[in-house]
Formats: sequence, C-alpha cells, structure tokens
Amino acid sequence: MDDKNQNYDSLSVILGTEKGTDSKERRKKKDWVGRMTTVLSLISWVIMIAVWVVIDAAAPERVHTFTATFFQETFGTEIVVRTRWDYTLVYIAYVLMLLSLGSCIFAFIFNKLRMKRKSDKYKKSVFVIGGITVIAFIVFLIRFWNVLF
Repeated sequence: MDDKNQNYDSLSVILGTEKGTDSKERRKKKDWVGRMTTVLSLISWVIMIAVWVVIDAAAPERVHTFTATFFQETFGTEIVVRTRWDYTLVYIAYVLMLLSLGSCIFAFIFNKLRMKRKSDKYKKSVFVIGGITVIAFIVFLIRFWNVLF
C-alpha cells in the first residue's frame, strides 16, 4: 500500500497534478491568440475613430452668422458652403465600418479560441467596440440606405 502511494506521488509530481499547483497553466507569456485579440481590438478602435472623422468631413458645412457677415462686410463676398452630404466620403465610411465590424468579429473569434482555462477571461474592449460598431452600423444604414443601395 505504501509502495502504491509512493508511485502515485511520484507520478503526480511528473505529471504536475499534485495538489496546490495549477498543472494546466503552462503559459509563461501571452500566446499569439491573445496578442491577436488585443491587436484586432485596437485596430477596430482606430477604424471607428477614422469612421467618425470621415463622417464629420462628409457632413454638410454649417455657416456661422458672425463669419458670414464678417466676410460679406469686409470683402464683399458670400461664403460658399456645401449644403449636401459628400456621398463619396459616406461610401468610404461604409467600407471602414465593414472593416471595423470584421475586425471585431475576428477579435471575438480569437478571444473565444483563448477560452480553454478557468483563468481565461473575455476582453471587455472587444465587446465594447463590437457594440459601438453594431449600433453605429445600424444607425448608418438607416440614415444612408438610399445612398448606398
């Protein structure tokens, strides 16, 4: 009996299954799946910021009354203002939103592949940017459906 316990103890030490140790945790640093999740999440954030910048550039310009009267009185000219959306930039924003949505989906897939141990956690950033992207995409499609399709 004592010999069996000794064999079991030596086997558990070799396999790393002795009590008090986390035998499943062999990772010393982040693996490529964890890094890809972080990189894709960061790419999604950068693309969404670019989408907001492009949409702001595509929006009709606003005229402030002070500026308009200043130019009219000083130079005798009217300010030329674009009163319509720039649909080329709207289409570019649409493509960027699709890229951001794809990046979020891939980040979620990589994060799901990472979930093999109890200590693994979902990255909140992936869910936050995914939610922002989906909501912005739905609002964007409602607003520009007739322009895009």
